[in-house]
Amino acid sequence: EPITVYFGKSLPMQQSFDSSEANLKNVFAYVTHNDKNDTMLYLGNGVYMCKSLIAQNGESYSLFADWNNYVVRSETNVPFTASFQNAILDTVIENNDTSFTIQGVLTPRPGAVYGATWSIISSNPSFVLEDSVISNLAREQDKDLLGNLLISTRKISIDLVRKWRSNLFIRVHAFDEQIYNYFITQDANNASNNIFSTSGVNLRWNVTGDGIGMFIGKTDFIVRVK
Repeated sequence: EPITVYFGKSLPMQQSFDSSEANLKNVFAYVTHNDKNDTMLYLGNGVYMCKSLIAQNGESYSLFADWNNYVVRSETNVPFTASFQNAILDTVIENNDTSFTIQGVLTPRPGAVYGATWSIISSNPSFVLEDSVISNLAREQDKDLLGNLLISTRKISIDLVRKWRSNLFIRVHAFDEQIYNYFITQDANNASNNIFSTSGVNLRWNVTGDGIGMFIGKTDFIVRVK
């Protein structure tokens, strides 16, 4: 996909967050790949996109941005997809309530971390529902003695499973491993959903210079649950 980046500014702590005041419209930014720079164009709502550069698996990219002489830099790598097998439903019983998770085993690649979300995708009738939260990230060093890594989604209700059993999928997400330090510290200061509405104390970013944030390569794919 084309490379996109959101740029915003923090607001005073006593001020309620307002995206229209936080979004930056005049950032000069470019992404470098194989010693060639691709200047980013403003799309709106603080989002910028490369003119022609398309992210590719296994490739590295560098970000440079300047806003009113505030300069930030970052680098990331887009992971390759991984060999995945055995997408199965696992029963979870808590307080006499039954729900499920979807689990699977993959062969991890160096430099990547992995998570999973559940999906319901049906063409007849037309219906799509996907979880949007990754509750856990697994690293290559977490693999077992056979070199396999177990990943699991959040719980999905028994009602959804009963209705859409033949339309269940697991979406496997692979990220640049730099995201892991952010992931394990993201709640350190009870940050809100928008990182630019609160301070960044204790959070670990991969953006350096006069700013905070993440510039992270990602790839994902879906597998049907048997």
